[in-house]
This record gives sequence, C-alpha cells and structure tokens, in this order.
Amino acid sequence: MRVVLLICVAAASAVAAPKTLPASWKRCKEGEPLFEQCLSEAIEVALADLGANGARELGVFPLDPLFISKVVIEQGSGPVSIDLQFTDLNIYGLRNARVASESVKASFKTPVYLSGKADIAEGLTLKGQYKINGKVLVLPIQGEGECELNLENVTALVDLVCKDETKDGLRYASVDNFKFLLDTTLLKIRMDNLFNGNKELSANMNTFLNENWREIFLELRPAIQDAFGIAFREITNRIFSKVPIDKLLLS
Repeated sequence: MRVVLLICVAAASAVAAPKTLPASWKRCKEGEPLFEQCLSEAIEVALADLGANGARELGVFPLDPLFISKVVIEQGSGPVSIDLQFTDLNIYGLRNARVASESVKASFKTPVYLSGKADIAEGLTLKGQYKINGKVLVLPIQGEGECELNLENVTALVDLVCKDETKDGLRYASVDNFKFLLDTTLLKIRMDNLFNGNKELSANMNTFLNENWREIFLELRPAIQDAFGIAFREITNRIFSKVPIDKLLLS
C-alpha cells in the first residue's frame, strides 16, 4: 500500500523568537495529583480553539474543517484493490473531540511523550473530490466526482514520543514517533458520478459500499490512519517548534 498526502495547515513561516501558548489555553503543572485530568481538559480546549480559530501566532490555520489538498491511496492487492485519490478534502468535526482523562499518560521530561484516547461522538465528515479505479471486494469500481464520507462515533488512540531540540539555550520538543489508531461504529459513503454517470450502476455501487462498509473500512484504515497521523504530527510540530517546553506547563 502506498499513501501520498499533501496538507495545508500552516498560516505563516516559522518565527525565531520563542512564543507562548494562547492565553485562552489551559496549562497544567506536572507532578500535581490531577495532572492527567488537567491535561485532558487542556487538550480539549486547544482542539476546540484550533478548530474554530486556529492559532496564527503559532502558524496554524483554523482546523475545522481541516483541509487536505490531496490523498493518494494505491492498494494493489487484497479484497480492496484500488487506486484512489481524494483532492480538496475538508474534514469536519475535530473541534468536538473529548479526551478521556483516565487514558492520558504524559511526561514532559526527556523524552517528552503523550498518549490518550479521544472520542468524537458527533463523528467526522469528509467532503471533497475523488477519483477511483480498481476492485472493491468482488466488484469493479471506476469514477470521479464529488464524495462524502461520514464516520459515526469515532474513537482515536494517539501515542507520540518526542526528541529534545535546543535553540538559543531553550528546550523544545520535536515529534519523533507518532502513532494514530482510528475506529468508527459506522461509515456512510457517497460517491457521485460512478461509472461515467450511469445512475443505476452508481446507485447500486453506493448501496454495495454502504452494506459492506466494515470490510472496506478495515482494508482502507491503515491509509486513513496514515493521512490523519501525518496531518496531526505536522500540526503538533508547528506548535512545539515555537513554544519551549517550559512554556507548555505551569511552573
């Protein structure tokens, strides 16, 4: 499987002077008894604010919707054997993420690491353009046009480990290893203009895709996880490259 991703998340080039987190964001004190609970709340606040407003001072556009200019999935074997390309893809719903405090594990010592589980009960919606050619389960599929994918009751497990970087005597974190695991209780798929606009074949294929969504999702999930993982790693590094580690926490 081959995945290519082009993403637009940055608003401005990096600035040399160190920054602080936006004043509206919550900071926590490592070592306090309720550190993990505080951190889960802080992540929710940051996601909601980034989703609605972005953080221009940190070089990040508003992330809800998150815009991905191109995702190319080339899967040559297995039940789902396709060349699939999404372009001008907008992903809605990230600002609604809720982080389970009991799942959060973190340290801002060396190495910095953070793991946790996020739930998006409202789900995620992906809208954009698609182009597909290949085979899904036993049926050939071909077409290009508008598409919409709705993932209900989304859960995501995130695990990141950072390496230290020193700039002008200040300690910064840089994501070295980022793992992202995604699941959903239902995937609804709509692809317009399949089979060169043949309405009957297109309707039948959309019905088939939705009736077999779980098998299709499991086949494509590694590529979807890679796309989200690359995007979130980029966003995290945009912030970490500008805010020293000691400014991420309360002293």
